Amino acid sequence: MEKVPESVESSRPQITLLLLLSISMVSSASILIRFSHSDPLVIVFWRTLYGAIVMASLGLVRKDGHAFRSPLMKKNWYWLVGIGIVLAFHFSTWFTSLFMTTVAASVVLVNTSPIFTAILSTVVLGEALRRKSWLGVAVAVVGAVLLAWNDFTISGTGALAGDLLALLSGLFLAIYFIGGRKYAKGLPISVYTTVVYITAAGITLVQCITLGIDVLIFEPTEILIFVALAIFPTALGHSVNNYLLTLVPAYVVSSAVLGEPIGATLLAAIFLGEIPNPFTLVGFAVILLGISLVLADLAANERNRMQLPLDDT
Repeated sequence: MEKVPESVESSRPQITLLLLLSISMVSSASILIRFSHSDPLVIVFWRTLYGAIVMASLGLVRKDGHAFRSPLMKKNWYWLVGIGIVLAFHFSTWFTSLFMTTVAASVVLVNTSPIFTAILSTVVLGEALRRKSWLGVAVAVVGAVLLAWNDFTISGTGALAGDLLALLSGLFLAIYFIGGRKYAKGLPISVYTTVVYITAAGITLVQCITLGIDVLIFEPTEILIFVALAIFPTALGHSVNNYLLTLVPAYVVSSAVLGEPIGATLLAAIFLGEIPNPFTLVGFAVILLGISLVLADLAANERNRMQLPLDDT
């Protein structure tokens, strides 16, 4: 049986606190985004640009700059750029969805990423899912259909399109987490996230220029929102998640998605007056049930693999 490394075992309280910090910080993102009056792509650009500046500043303080010249960076830099491109797509689709549907629907659908992770593991990596995982996928799909149908009957095709964009964003988020688990190891988190965030900002800037969207915003309130997005959900949310991916299995970090929809929905009720109707809450609960089934099965499967000798089948 493979023992849990002592360094990880001794830092369990720290890991728990970091998970709680991450959940609370990422829950604030949707509210801050909805407070903004800028184009969604402009919000993405400034969030990732400021996020890169914050993490690069942290790297300067920690003297992490040497890692940019490390063999690991020279070997994997293009993967980090790829992850940054995926992050740009994740943010672009999700931020747009938030202005088309409710916060509750958008956030719970974008956080179906564990479902996509499970499916990608089967299709791409050839890792057969167990029956419990497939049950969770089916339950989550039923919940997503219920939620989307409710949005369609109440708000029409606009809300439905927002739901579909949130689901697409969930797929990008799954790929982002998989990439982080594989390529963040061995690099200071300040260096990894600086490269990823600056890439996402660059890709989004190209999108804005192509679409004729002006990214120059001088309104103090908007700038304050962009800075808040960079500090709270980005530096203290996404970056903490990336750091945790280097310490614990991906399913542990993914479990944080169960907390974000609840936190974001409560904040939306308080600050935006968005009170979910009963049918929305049913779809919401069914999706979270499906996600929890998949996460529980993935966790059990990974623990079993760690306990078995390498030559066992």
